[in-house]
Amino acid sequence: MNAPSMASYDVLSAFFSFALSAGAAALAIHLYPLLRVGRSGASWRVLIIAAVLFALMQALRLCETIGVPYVRALQLSSVIELIFGLALAYAFFLQRQVFIESQLEARTQKRRKSDRQSDEEPVVSAYEADY
Repeated sequence: MNAPSMASYDVLSAFFSFALSAGAAALAIHLYPLLRVGRSGASWRVLIIAAVLFALMQALRLCETIGVPYVRALQLSSVIELIFGLALAYAFFLQRQVFIESQLEARTQKRRKSDRQSDEEPVVSAYEADY
């Protein structure tokens, strides 16, 4: 019996990577109706695009592994990988902005609440309190 060649492992690995990334992209597209509003939704929309780009990149890598003509020569997977990295970084930047805005809003609300309470209730020191 001949042992399987390294090329067959490469093809199998590329196929499974493509199948998993295509499934993840399909799930991400399915989430779009839930995430189409708000600033948080904007970052998720970019992540959905990144998931689709990742699936496309894996499809191109599978084609390169199988030996589809012109795919390897054009280096399309490298270009898609660059765009994927940019989309991912932009999505994380947007999500960071949402988190920072949320923290600032929470702090502002907390300050307003404490200001309202301090205006309503007089401060009584331990010396002035009735025991």
